[in-house]
Amino acid sequence: MSQLQKRLMIIIACLLAIVLAFDASLFYSVKVAPNRLKVDYQTLKNNKIPLTMDDVSIVYFTDLQYGAFENKDRTQKVFEQINELSPDILIFGGDLFDSDTKLTNANKELLTKYLASIDAPLGKFAVWGEKDLQDEQRRNAILNIYKEAQVEVLDNHSVLVYNQGVNHIRIIGLSMDANVKEAANGASDKEFNLLIAHQPDTLTNEELAQTSISYALAGHAHDTQVNFPILGPYKTIEGAKKLNRSLSKDLSFEYELSAGTGCTNIDMRYNAVPEIHYFLLKH
Repeated sequence: MSQLQKRLMIIIACLLAIVLAFDASLFYSVKVAPNRLKVDYQTLKNNKIPLTMDDVSIVYFTDLQYGAFENKDRTQKVFEQINELSPDILIFGGDLFDSDTKLTNANKELLTKYLASIDAPLGKFAVWGEKDLQDEQRRNAILNIYKEAQVEVLDNHSVLVYNQGVNHIRIIGLSMDANVKEAANGASDKEFNLLIAHQPDTLTNEELAQTSISYALAGHAHDTQVNFPILGPYKTIEGAKKLNRSLSKDLSFEYELSAGTGCTNIDMRYNAVPEIHYFLLKH
């Protein structure tokens, strides 16, 4: 075999390896990754967390997007995992249904059943996502689901959470039309204040820098579902242009941006595995 033939064989082998790697990656992104579900475990340590709240657990998930992609099987998997984690506090970050999902009695009853199945003795809370509010009928239907499942919507207001004591943590929920002053009314720098917003860009609100926020959670962007190594996300998402997993900022508080659990627009996940977050509070 001549030197030219050897080089040609090497080139062909390299090209074949690239094609096979691409095919394998595409198969994983379409057939495997959307059906995966990981749990991100973290311990939140802060002296503002009262001793009575020590070892209290919080499960946070967002962007369920129930519909064509996030079907019954995937949704059941999400809630089975949450129930296994047995949280003291449950927080949902918005977008219960996908935008083109028709709200039938069957799927409303299904999500009511799943949300009601979670015990969460210290409370279940949610904030609005933009898809929850795309029309008044949908908003009212979702609000009814939350009421029946005993989930409190934090619509630009906060709630104090206690655990067998007089001390508490405060959970602040921002709506899509965020009103920081209204939502954080009464918040003190002596409290552990957990902020929940749907869109990451909301966290860059200048008013929050003047508010005593201990930690913040947001979702919305799904980590764009397709996130290339080095190059980053394949597109920018409205509401996550200033702040996302590829574009971090130094804020006056720590924060976590979730990739969410569901898929929207395309049933594909690449470097953006669906996830649930488990936080353990520590004084």
